[in-house]
Amino acid sequence: MIRDLEKPTIPALMRRSFSLYHDLPAVGSVEEDPLTYGDLEDRVDALARRLRETGVTPGSRVALLGENCPSWVIAYLAVTSTGAVAVPILPGFPDQDVRHIIRHSECVSVFVSERQKQKLEDAELPGVRMVFCFEDLIEAEHILQPSALEERKTDAAKVARGITERLGRLIDPGRQKPNPPEGSPDRQPAPEDTAVLIYTSGTTGHSKGVVLTHENIVSDTIGSIERFPIDSSDRFLSVLPLSHAYEATGGMLCPLAIGASVFYLKGLPAPTRLIAAMRAVRPTAVLMVPLIMDAIYRKRVLATVKTRKLDWLYRFWPARKIINRAAGSKLVAALGGNIRFFMLGGASLSEDLEIFLRDAGIGYSTGYGMTEASPILTINPFEDVRVGSCGKPIPGVELRIESPDPETGVGEILVRGPNIMKGYFKNDQATSSAFAEGQWLKTGDLGCFDREGYLYIKGRSKNVIVGPSGENIYPEIIEQELLKSPYILQAIVYRRNDIIIARVNVNQDLIDREFASQDLSEPDFAEFLSGLLERVRARTNKRLPCFSSIQKIVLQPEPFELTPTRKVKRYLYTN
Repeated sequence: MIRDLEKPTIPALMRRSFSLYHDLPAVGSVEEDPLTYGDLEDRVDALARRLRETGVTPGSRVALLGENCPSWVIAYLAVTSTGAVAVPILPGFPDQDVRHIIRHSECVSVFVSERQKQKLEDAELPGVRMVFCFEDLIEAEHILQPSALEERKTDAAKVARGITERLGRLIDPGRQKPNPPEGSPDRQPAPEDTAVLIYTSGTTGHSKGVVLTHENIVSDTIGSIERFPIDSSDRFLSVLPLSHAYEATGGMLCPLAIGASVFYLKGLPAPTRLIAAMRAVRPTAVLMVPLIMDAIYRKRVLATVKTRKLDWLYRFWPARKIINRAAGSKLVAALGGNIRFFMLGGASLSEDLEIFLRDAGIGYSTGYGMTEASPILTINPFEDVRVGSCGKPIPGVELRIESPDPETGVGEILVRGPNIMKGYFKNDQATSSAFAEGQWLKTGDLGCFDREGYLYIKGRSKNVIVGPSGENIYPEIIEQELLKSPYILQAIVYRRNDIIIARVNVNQDLIDREFASQDLSEPDFAEFLSGLLERVRARTNKRLPCFSSIQKIVLQPEPFELTPTRKVKRYLYTN
C-alpha cells in the first residue's frame, strides 16, 4: 500500500516505484522509446549528485523553465530528492515575469529548454550560479556536462574535475551510499520541508508564490490515487504543462506512483496534433482542461451533426443518445482506441459536453482543486459521475460552506487537510488573509453540496454580480448556457453600466459552412451575424432566471487571450 511509505516525501514515493516497477516503461516522448523506471532512477540519482556538487543544498531554490519532456521529470525528481525546492515556471510567462520569479524566489540554479533560453540571456540574475539545458538530461552522459549558458556562471576547469569518478558512479548507480550525517547536504528531505514553490498564473494579472511541502504533495497524490481507477498497465498522454500543479500531481506523480507510463506531447495540444499523438501512443488515460475536450467535441461531433443535417434529430433525447453513441465510438477509435477515461479539471465542464461523454459511453471524471491545495480537492467518483458536479473530497480533505445562503445553500468553499499549502512565499499578509480560523483555506470559490455530498461550483466570489433585488448572479453559469450554442466558442459575462453583457467569440468555420450559400455582402453579413447573436441571446435568456438575463451580447472578433493553463484572462475584457 502506498500509504505505508516510510515517510510522505517525494523521494520516498519514487524509491518505492523504482523498486517495484524497475523494468516497466516510465516516461517518454510521443513516438520515442520511453525510459524505464530503472533508467529514470539512474538519471535522477546522477543529476542529484551533480546538483550537490554545484552547490545546491537543502532549501536552495532551482527553477524549471521548459516544455513538457522526460528531462523535466528528471530535473523535478532530482531537485526534490536533494531537499532543494523546485520552482516550476510556466513556459507561457513573458520574459519579465520569468526573470521576476527567478529573482524573487532567489533561485541558485535554472533548468531551461532551448526554446526558453532567450528569456534568460542578458538578464540580471545575480543569484543564479548554474544553468542546465533540459535537452542534455535525456542522455545519461550529458548530465555531467555544463551547458553553453552555464559556462559564464562557473569555472570550466572546476566542472571537469572528478568526471571520471562521477561517470563510474553513473554506470553503477546501485552502489551503496553511506547514510549522510545530520546537517549534511546529502540528507533526505523531511515531510515538513518545502518541496515546490509555484507562482500561480491566475486570471487577475498577479502571481503569488505558493509554498508546498513534501507532505502536501504526497498526501494529495495518495488521496487522488485512491479515487483514480489506474494501475501499472495504464499509459498516460500528457498534454498540460508540467509546471502547473494539476499536471505535476495528477499527470506525473499519480501515474509514476503506481507504475504507469507517461508520454509527452511536444508543442501545444491543438486538436489535430493531439489526435495524431493519441493514435501514436494509444493511451488509456488523459488529463485535460475542458477547453481542449470541448474543442474536439465541437469540431468532430457537433460539426458532423450539422453537416449531415441531423441537427433537428439531435434535439430529441432518444435520437441524441443514438447519435452520440455512434459519434463516441468513432471518436474513441480516432483517439487510439484504448482510452478508458478522461480526467477533466481546471475549469467547469459545459453541460452538453458532459451529456455527450455520458451518452457516448466514454469514461470521464471531473474534479476541483487549486494550486494552494497541491492541487486536487475533489474527484467525481468514476462509477457514479454526477453531471454538473465536481465530485466528492478525496480522502483526508475536508470541505465546508461558509455562511451558506439559506435558500440556495451557496457560500464560499473552505478547505483543510494535509495537502494545504504552508503559505505564500515572502508574503505573510497574503498568507494570513488566505485562511479563516487559522486552518481553513478560503478558496474564493462559491459552491454548495447536494444531499449525497457532491460539490457543485457556482463561480468565483469576486466575479459574482449582485442583482437589483440582491440576487446573486453567477457569470460562469450564464457562460455555460451560452456555450450550449454551437455558434459560440468562448464567452465571458460581466456587468457594465448596470447591465449584464456577454462578450463572445463565434465558431466562424461553422457559420461559413452553414451560410456560405447565401453569398452575403460584408455589410449584409455583419447584419446577419448581429441577428444570429441576438437569437443566441434570446434562447439563452429563456433558460436563465429573469434577474440573470443578458441585456447585450457583443462580438469578440479574435479569440480571448488565455493564461498558460487555458483560462480566459477576464481582467483584460471586464475592466
